[in-house]
Amino acid sequence: MAINIKAFIFVLIATFLSITFISSCSFLDDADVVRAPIPEDLVIKRERERREALGNAEDESFVENILKDITGFGNKDKSQNSGGIGVNTYLWKATLNTLSFMPLVSADPFGGVIITDWHSNSETSKEKFKIVAYILGKELRVDGIKIAVFKKIKNENGEWLDTKSSKILQNKVEDAVLTKARKYKIQSTE
Repeated sequence: MAINIKAFIFVLIATFLSITFISSCSFLDDADVVRAPIPEDLVIKRERERREALGNAEDESFVENILKDITGFGNKDKSQNSGGIGVNTYLWKATLNTLSFMPLVSADPFGGVIITDWHSNSETSKEKFKIVAYILGKELRVDGIKIAVFKKIKNENGEWLDTKSSKILQNKVEDAVLTKARKYKIQSTE
């Protein structure tokens, strides 16, 4: 009988503690829950930033162009500043020059993306590389460029197989681009 009383008391205390812990969670009802923002796609984010930097330049330039055509007057400074590329020009030029030995598939100066085609040193080479460069802003900074290097190796059957590229190669390409970009900036200020 003593064992049944101890088991009953244990079940009673466990039930009491469980109810207490569950009911104490109700303080979260009054808390302000703030959800993290949904991550934006990099291209959409850059386009939004470009439009914010330009303001309503597209609408204003349309109206200004009509007024210029009719009257010959208009804000010439504003229309000249609306051109250009959406990323740092030194990084863009340095990336194109660094990767100029590889065939280009795509180069988007407003999105800041450069994609090369697969390249190998010779016809008999058993490895080939592809590089994708992302220029991430308008400032010349170390974290302003991200390079992704892809590598394929030819097996005994002559098929190309994806392999993991070394981080060292990726860092060397980034360093080469940044070094050229710094040189271009120094040359432009002289």
